[in-house]
Amino acid sequence: MKSEKYTEEEALSADELEAISAALIVAKFDREKRNTWKERLKNEYGVEREVTNIKNSFPFSKLAIAAIIVCIAGIVTYSVILFSTSSYDTVVNESIEKLFTIDNHAVVTRGDETVDRQVLSAIKAYKNKEYEQSIIVWKQLIAIGETTGSTYYNLALCYLQKEPSEPKEAIKNLIEAHNTKTVQQEANWALALAYLKADQEENAKKILQEIIHAKAYKYKKAEILIALL
Repeated sequence: MKSEKYTEEEALSADELEAISAALIVAKFDREKRNTWKERLKNEYGVEREVTNIKNSFPFSKLAIAAIIVCIAGIVTYSVILFSTSSYDTVVNESIEKLFTIDNHAVVTRGDETVDRQVLSAIKAYKNKEYEQSIIVWKQLIAIGETTGSTYYNLALCYLQKEPSEPKEAIKNLIEAHNTKTVQQEANWALALAYLKADQEENAKKILQEIIHAKAYKYKKAEILIALL
């Protein structure tokens, strides 16, 4: 290969010219090969590559990306709301499920065997989730003058646990239990839950804040509920 005209003034060496020439030949071969295959695909199989107008498609791409971002943001927001609602309901319901009757020896105050049997019967029915039966017995005890704080408290728990629950009935009895001052802390916690179940958030907040301020019974749970409200 004559290379004098390309190497004047030592612009390119003979080796460099050979390398460039080889690269140009390969590039030309590849281009011709691509064109051959393109024509063959078009003629034999009807496959033709479409040329995309990049200038026109770019605004659409930006709009598509913007739409996707909006959708993702909406999904995230909805998920956060759903999760918060779910967590709130879960905490309230789990807290109600963990309420226990006051069934220690202090419940029985008269030494009356009949009363003792009724109290034990009501407590047993509650533990067996026979809430309607437990309600009947607690109400009978109140009717004969057994108006202790624990009696009202235990009756209230039945109203909260039964299906469907009756939070307003529970609230009435928990206020009575609270006023006796013998089960005040337990009644306060259950009363806050009953208010939440009855959608009376302001009343619930007031009691929860009292519990937190006094670091009373279940104050850690009260802090969780306040944060979720």
